[in-house]
Amino acid sequence: MALSGAFRHPFTPERLMGVVHAVDGATARVTLPKAASLVGNAYGERLALGAIGEFVVIDIGGLAIFGRLLEIEAPQRELVLVKPEDRTDRISASGTVQLLSTLRLDGTYTRGLERHPRVGDQVYSASDEVLEAIVSGVSGADDGTGDVRISLGALAVGDDVQVDVSASKLFGRHLAVLGSTGAGKSWTVARLIEEVAAKGGRLLLVDATGEYHSLGDLARHLSLSSNPTAVISPETAVCLPHFEFAEPDRNAFLRPSAGSQLPKLRAAIRSLRLAHVLGGEHPLVKSGALPKAGRSRADIVGAHREFAHVVDDPHAQFDLTSLPDQISHECIFENDRADETKYGAFSNNDISYCSSLVSRVMDLLQTGVVREVVCPSESRPSLLAETTRWLEEPESPPVLRLSLRDLVFSHYLREITVNTLGRRLLTLAREGHFLEQPLIVVVDEAHQFFGQTIGDEFTSTTMDAFDSIAKEGRKYGLTICMATQRPGDLPTGVLSQVGMLIVHRLADRRDRERVEQGSSEVDYAATKLLPTLVPGEGLLVGADFPVPVPVRVRAPERRPQSQGPDYGTWCARTP
Repeated sequence: MALSGAFRHPFTPERLMGVVHAVDGATARVTLPKAASLVGNAYGERLALGAIGEFVVIDIGGLAIFGRLLEIEAPQRELVLVKPEDRTDRISASGTVQLLSTLRLDGTYTRGLERHPRVGDQVYSASDEVLEAIVSGVSGADDGTGDVRISLGALAVGDDVQVDVSASKLFGRHLAVLGSTGAGKSWTVARLIEEVAAKGGRLLLVDATGEYHSLGDLARHLSLSSNPTAVISPETAVCLPHFEFAEPDRNAFLRPSAGSQLPKLRAAIRSLRLAHVLGGEHPLVKSGALPKAGRSRADIVGAHREFAHVVDDPHAQFDLTSLPDQISHECIFENDRADETKYGAFSNNDISYCSSLVSRVMDLLQTGVVREVVCPSESRPSLLAETTRWLEEPESPPVLRLSLRDLVFSHYLREITVNTLGRRLLTLAREGHFLEQPLIVVVDEAHQFFGQTIGDEFTSTTMDAFDSIAKEGRKYGLTICMATQRPGDLPTGVLSQVGMLIVHRLADRRDRERVEQGSSEVDYAATKLLPTLVPGEGLLVGADFPVPVPVRVRAPERRPQSQGPDYGTWCARTP
């Protein structure tokens, strides 16, 4: 990757830091005789000659090895109280440099090391121009392909070096934004959303906590609220009708046992689909259900065959409130002798095996906050229908935001909702809807929705829609940006599919280890820097990057409402 314009020689006397005195495969030990001296400047640039995280270049004769200073030490016997101006003469510090990439003297770089340094090679502080040459690999050269740039902010160790990342590199292989509470994760997500919208992209945001309400007119706002009075303007209250669930999601919602209950549930739903298409006036239908006791099986089988296109449609409508009765009807089916001769004995009485399922469905129907979401309503459009409308209308806002803030956690409604949405998006992607206009899906609090399994040891359902998108969505133009403060709760297989990470401060050891395990680009040396990052600063790491890049993310214009409560009000209440 080349840097446009003339590239000055990176080895200047005022930037000399020391020399190499030991080398292994990935690091070099260097002397740092000026590490204890005061910070100076050269040509208007800050000149730190020995600071943790500082970038350096090693002169190996016609090439430069680009690296980062990871460790500094000095013999304890030399650490005496001396005047600042005498420190250079009295302290012989040394440090460890992580060897990252090769930089040629024309400003081009090569990922990896063309040659290793030798003992005695000189080490220099990297200038802003060197940093720009490296960051140009992050941004991507303007090769005439029309690829847009996403402006993130400035290099954390060089405020004058801007980091503008190629959109294809940032989102092309999925993106993860990680960081502890208060580390700047939400700001980074908001910045990305603003940049995508400004560049004419399309983005769907799953807002788990409602903090991105501040996006305003940049987005169309939907709220899947179980409390209609909690919807905030301009949010539109939507529902997710139960018949739009895929069968695995519906099974996770109703939780039938795999033995006797699941077959009866499937039969009941098929019967209710038939009852819905026949209508309430049909002689086979009674009170919205399809009673079978004492009925001729020939009539019912004939109706099933006539309307097979509806009965076998996995998303055909049916009345959920009639499901408890219909399950009972499926358990009691008395045939007459003619039917038994023609169709075989079908008499049974399995109601005792299905009583717990019937009770569970009745409990769901009696829970108002659940019924508000899963039952169709004239006052609430369907979430999937609104999503499709947003995708098809060119004049729609560039962002679609789905707020789950007021959606209850009970009955796994949140996980099922997000999984159902993911299944629909993956279906559209496989049909080619996003090949010309790629779609980015941002999933906030991603640890709540990835790798979740619902059920018990007898029957369980994996919520794997977004896991599937992570594995195959990229080739269809559907990519994920997952944001979480708990990467340790994400499946390792999901992180391994991520091509780019923006990692903010991570204090928990398990979270750092999961990041290191899930991404081959994050090594132990890089994870050691994560607890020390300041709020708003993140480590940009990716397979297409020459080195991990520390970025100070520019604050978004529409800042998310992620601040905590103000405990200063306690003082105001003190008499």
